Amino acid sequence: MKNFIVILLILGLISSFGIVLGEENSDPVIWKYKTSSWATAVTTMGGYSAASSIDGSFYFFDKSGSALWQHNFGKRITSIVFSEDLKNVSSVVGERVYIFSTSGDYLKDFKSVKGGFITITPDGNYVGGSSSDVYAMVYKDGRPLWDYKTDGKVNYVSLTPDGQTMAVASSDNHAYLLRSGFLMWKYDAKMPVISVAVTPDSSYLVCGTGSFESDEEIQKDYRIFLFDGQGKLLWNQKIGYTVSSVSITPDGSYIAIGSWDNKVHIFSNSGKHLKEFKTEGKIWSVSITPDGKNVIAGSTDMHVYFLDVDSMQKPEKSSSSINLMYVAIPILIILAAGSFIYTKKIKKK
Repeated sequence: MKNFIVILLILGLISSFGIVLGEENSDPVIWKYKTSSWATAVTTMGGYSAASSIDGSFYFFDKSGSALWQHNFGKRITSIVFSEDLKNVSSVVGERVYIFSTSGDYLKDFKSVKGGFITITPDGNYVGGSSSDVYAMVYKDGRPLWDYKTDGKVNYVSLTPDGQTMAVASSDNHAYLLRSGFLMWKYDAKMPVISVAVTPDSSYLVCGTGSFESDEEIQKDYRIFLFDGQGKLLWNQKIGYTVSSVSITPDGSYIAIGSWDNKVHIFSNSGKHLKEFKTEGKIWSVSITPDGKNVIAGSTDMHVYFLDVDSMQKPEKSSSSINLMYVAIPILIILAAGSFIYTKKIKKK
């Protein structure tokens, strides 16, 4: 009987480890592409993806990750945006916006009033950015439309497709939501806010804190924050490293963040840490698909990663406890069964 119980234990362990290994063997990388330098801006939509590296190189990919065409702007690209009909792609480079067809044909470029432009609406009519570091500004058709002065450097902005509402990340420790030049609300995050994204209907705003001036060998209290459209803080989570990029699905269901812990993190709207993926470098940029099924990320390891969210690993803390649970439960069941059989055998004697 003792030998029988030992055999049962061995079989239970084998099956349990099979479950764990089965989970860990799934590969979330649908494709990856090596760029010429750090991958600093990415976007994906409707089967197309685009990315850039810090030296100004631009890459346009099909759904399999093949680079259909490339272009070098000579300067860092701060954002890449597809038109809604997927016919055009816009790249913001310093004070100039370049528009290409998705087949690679140059269409036009334009320069607005002096400032640092960060993003453009899909229709190409509105540009959001900053001027003199502390003015969050919106331009229409290349001309100033409105501005708002913050108390610190504007690090990033996110503009709704209609060009009327803009979220601002500032070094003055605040996240702002502005509409037509007026302050809707602001929030003190206690640390510099360096990344921000707002949903198209401005019902959700997500932002991250951090610093681009630290090598971050030691964890700090850098966090991700989610707000509703009225500025109510729904939740915040400590990441510990600079949250360099954030992206949110249009309905606000899923949030992707890129962090200087070398990871892409996926959160639910309720604040649950769902998934993560680690690269060999700091994550500089992320963009999640509208359905939340895929995320594209740019890393300082010079690669662009296109990932399947479902196949990404569960966060280390929860995954380890879940894996232990998978191992422990079958063992406990087998032990209980063996003990029961062994007890009945003794009673019969």
